[in-house]
Amino acid sequence: MTDIFVKGGLLMYPLLIASFFALAIIIERIIIFSGNSINPRFFNDVKGLLSRSYKILPEKINTKQKGPLKQIITDILEMKNQPREKIEKHVSALGDIYLHMLEKHLHILELIGRMAPMTGLLGTVVGMVAAFKQIASVQTIVDPSILAGGIWEALITTVFGLIVGIPSLIAHHLFTEKIGRIAFYLKNGCEDIIYLIKDSDD
Repeated sequence: MTDIFVKGGLLMYPLLIASFFALAIIIERIIIFSGNSINPRFFNDVKGLLSRSYKILPEKINTKQKGPLKQIITDILEMKNQPREKIEKHVSALGDIYLHMLEKHLHILELIGRMAPMTGLLGTVVGMVAAFKQIASVQTIVDPSILAGGIWEALITTVFGLIVGIPSLIAHHLFTEKIGRIAFYLKNGCEDIIYLIKDSDD
């Protein structure tokens, strides 16, 4: 494997560094999402409590819910006597902070996913130019095996670039989809809870 890596040329090293960055970001985001996901049942539990009594205390909230969501719901309950617009503005600000935290580093992962295959292709083109230049300098008949050897060595960077880029883009897509679902649950769940509080208050 080391020999193949070296034959890939200098552009294999930035690709290797990019692969470490991508792997680190994926692992870090998995840890963040596992501790900050949203369970839709949490909203149903809170709404169930509110439907029985809108005067529930914040400490009665299900402690199994992880992440900032519990704090957002707690703030809603503590601000139940405030105007609806003020509560909605506060929740929107907290939601933006929450989603921004989930989106952190994903732009780097997307950049790696898009640039790695292009970098690999560049390495292949450079390698093939060098191979054909060397062949053109030979005055005698060229052995086809020499040409084939130069081409497969040049293709190594493209393969490695795809190996780095494809998983990075897949991971970015999955994380983005999860953030979209979280944003949907957060928006609709908080709106329902605010409505129940203010409707009962009215």
